[in-house]
Order: sequence, then structure tokens, then C-alpha cells
Amino acid sequence: MKATYYKDTMHSYMIIPCPPEAETTGYQYRMLEMNRIEGILQCGLRHIDGAGFLYYDTTGKQSLYGLYEGRKLPGAELFRLLEMMDRVSGSLSRFLLDEQHLVLTGEQIFYDFSSGKYYFTYYPGEVTKPEVFRFLADSIDGTDKRAAAAAYRLCSVAGDDRQALREAIREEAAGKDKLRPWEIALDDPQTGETTAKRETGGPKEDRRRFSELRSGDPGTGSGTDPAPKRETQDKDGSPQKDRGSVSGKKELVVRILLIIVLLGGAAGLIAVQLMVYISQRERRLCIAGAILLLICACLIIAEMIIRTGKKHKRIKEEEMRREPSYSLSDEKDIPVFGSAREEEYRLDGEEFGNTVCFSEQETIGRLYGRDRGSRIDLRTLPVTVGKAQAYADVILPDPSVSRVHARIYKGEAGCIEIRDLDSTNGTFINGTRLGPNEKKRIQRGDEVRFGNVEYEYR
Repeated sequence: MKATYYKDTMHSYMIIPCPPEAETTGYQYRMLEMNRIEGILQCGLRHIDGAGFLYYDTTGKQSLYGLYEGRKLPGAELFRLLEMMDRVSGSLSRFLLDEQHLVLTGEQIFYDFSSGKYYFTYYPGEVTKPEVFRFLADSIDGTDKRAAAAAYRLCSVAGDDRQALREAIREEAAGKDKLRPWEIALDDPQTGETTAKRETGGPKEDRRRFSELRSGDPGTGSGTDPAPKRETQDKDGSPQKDRGSVSGKKELVVRILLIIVLLGGAAGLIAVQLMVYISQRERRLCIAGAILLLICACLIIAEMIIRTGKKHKRIKEEEMRREPSYSLSDEKDIPVFGSAREEEYRLDGEEFGNTVCFSEQETIGRLYGRDRGSRIDLRTLPVTVGKAQAYADVILPDPSVSRVHARIYKGEAGCIEIRDLDSTNGTFINGTRLGPNEKKRIQRGDEVRFGNVEYEYR
């Protein structure tokens, strides 16, 4: 079942050939055409040159594979997808449609940006394997232990038995917030509370997978990741402050009060000598006490300064790690878009030595924009281009750029390839528009355009 893609002025379509039995046993096709089923892509049957084709409307939608290829799938998004799968299965049974014909692959499951819902492809022809669960297990964010355990369980269950798979999906979707009897006790690093207390019973295979996740087995690829911060909400819906930040502020207030008390005590000991007649020995004791209090206050202030410096350094390092590949640079020697140097150079003598062969990593170029300093780094691929910060690596805040516009890959022999992700205004290479989901190789000197944003590959 190979799908092709087509885009006209107003709509985008995924086209799948219709099997010959549609003319005789066309009940399922008529149900798809005449009814709007919740969570199912709308489709129409068209005949072209004697052959039938199913046109699925994918306008304003992006495939699951296009969203999370090379990216981490959040645990909350996994459970939203499973809930929608379970709901769609119930909708199909009401229309007397066989749910085995639900296509569960990453390229045939779509996310609608306007509604925030997932839509599935129903194909009445051949039954396909549920390959999406392997993709989910590979893409799941390992810091969410419960979601990772659910993804690995569904990947192991996915097979020829669709009934067992549906029961597993229903259990995971309904029990995402419940304590399973086979979960091992885990202490939350933020709150110190125990999230699970029982470790007996349940499927043996699931307990083994969960144990691997907890112990940090390299096979899972997620055991050493730090736990994510929790963000709770007040009754009025506003987010609560992190407990660590609240305790840090309390500690700061206590230190400031302690410094004030120490300085006040030192000042009091010095004032006693001027206001009250005391002996020479008592005077020396007051001076020693004042000096001791001042030393304690200075130590506390120095410790606060050192801690603040480390905190700012850590924040700066985190911001540098989160810095996007698309950024403005202050470099003076960045090539200008479309510029060409006509000078000819003649090398006299052999003082330059032999030519050094660079590695493949050093020969990868960049995409340079029209504005000085605007560029896209291609050393870390794949890179997703768009204006949705949740899904794109390179943010282009231009109205002509789609939320998820295109993806740049590293092809064979180190070449660079660009794939259009069914964008609204298209991706162009040397003025030629790529088809929806079409991938094409670019070479040095090629002009690349995402909507109205132009670049040159150098």
C-alpha cells in the first residue's frame, strides 16, 4: 500500500490505490464517503483512466512520522494518541466497520494543528501491520518511565492478534494515571514521595522492561536520563511555583536575616564601648566579639556570592545547549547571498605544501540567507524547518513558512537532502517546487527557498 501526495490550491490529499473489489463489495467505501466518522480522515473514491483511487483529505495536518522523526515524543502526547486510538476503534464498531483495516503506521496517522487531535487512515483493502508502535518505542522520551514502559509493552504486543493489541491500548489509555500492581517503588527526586509501592504480580515481561528502565540498562536508552520537572496547577488554573525555587527563596531570606543579625550584633558591641564605661578587659572582649561576628557575616556573604555565580554559570550553559541552530551571528566574513568573487589567484612556488584532505564532517556546508548573519547550520542532522517551536529545530518566524515546513537530511556520501513536509507555500530548489513529501538532493550553489525565505547552500 504505497501512498502518493497531491496538493491543489486549497487542499492537500494522500492518494492510495483502490483495490478492484471496491466495485462489488463497496459497503465500507460508501460508509467512508457518506459519513463523517470521528478521528477518521475523510476520503472520496475517484476513477482515473479506469483505475480507482482513494483521496484522503490531509489539509492542515502533518503525519506523526513527519512530526517526530529524529525527535523525542513526550509521554503525555503518547497517551493522547492511545486515547484517540481507543476512541476511534469504538467509532468504527458503531458503523459496522472492521477495525483491522485501520492503518497504524507513522506516515498514515496525522495530527491536526487547528483542533489538536489525531486522525487515522481507514483502508478497506489489505490489512497492514501496526508498525507505528515500533516507531513510538524508538521515539518515546525515556525520562517519562511510565510512558516508556507503555510504549515498549505495546511494541511487544503488536502483531497479528489485533484483539490483544486493542485490549492493551485500552488498558494503557485508561490506566495512565493509575498505579499498576507490577510497578516498582520509585522516589520522585523533586518531592521525595513514593509513586509506586507494589512490585509483585502482573506480566513478567512488563516487569522486566520496567526494571531495565529503572536500572538504566543501555538497551532502553533512557535509564540515565534525569527526571523531568513537574508543573502543577492551582485551583484557579495558574501554575504553581516549583518547590525547589520556593525553598531556595526561603533559604536566601534566612541568610539575609542572619547577616543582618550578625552585623547588628557587631555594631552593638562597638557601641557599648562608647555608651557604657567598661574595663580594659571587657573592651577587648567586645572588640574580639565584634570582629568574630563580622568574619561570620563575611563568610556567609562570600558563600552566597559563590553560589550565585555557579547558578548563573549553570543557567548560561543550559541556554547554550538549548540554543537553536538558526541564529544571528556577528561574524564579519559570512558570504553574502548571491555574491561571487571574480579575482583569480596564482600560487607561485611550493611554500603552501601538499593539499590536506578534510574529513566528511568538515566538508558539510551551510545555508546562508539574504540577511547578513542569517544561516542554518547543517552539522547536526536531521533538522526540521518551521515556525512551531514545539516541532521545529530551525525557527523561521515568517508568515509564508508552515508550522512544520521541511526537513533537511544527511544522505549517502555526505550529501544534503531536503524533504518538503506537505507545506502550504512549498519548498523550492533553484526555483523548482518540490512535491508534497518529496525529497531531493542539493549541491553547492543551489538556491533553497522555504515559502518566501531564501537561502543559498555553500
